[in-house]
Amino acid sequence: MGFEIYQIQPLANHRIALHRLRLLALGGANGLFAQHLPMITGFGELWELSAKEILHLAKENDVATKGIFFNLTPKATNEANLYYLDSVSGRTKSMLTDAIFQFQVACANRNRSEITGANGELIVGDWSRKPVRLEQVRLEGGTRGGTWAWSEPPLGISAMVV
Repeated sequence: MGFEIYQIQPLANHRIALHRLRLLALGGANGLFAQHLPMITGFGELWELSAKEILHLAKENDVATKGIFFNLTPKATNEANLYYLDSVSGRTKSMLTDAIFQFQVACANRNRSEITGANGELIVGDWSRKPVRLEQVRLEGGTRGGTWAWSEPPLGISAMVV
């Protein structure tokens, strides 16, 4: 599981071929966020990056034909579960970054043999009209350093059950 860069090729009948190119490390001490967010947030804590901007930061060429997907596929199964990344927005402080990822479900709980095309490409339907999913995460890193490891986001409600 993790973020991956795919080549996107539109096909007939509202279908799309996806060819996996490589992993994309967003978290971690050497990841894309650790390299770029401290500079991006130099003028304030809040930031927003489109998937195309992230691909530019990752030094990808021809970003118009590429996309970032979060691969939720369990390793021990023949399923395919991919979320297409639209954008990421967040707030980076001295040692913490809170981020909200906006995804569209490209493929969920499908048998890989049903959607695999020639050369191992995945053939999926057009996800542009599917519902948006938002995921909130926290990174243990910020403008003053840190490990940039993924962690649970803060609890969104200020309440206590006794």
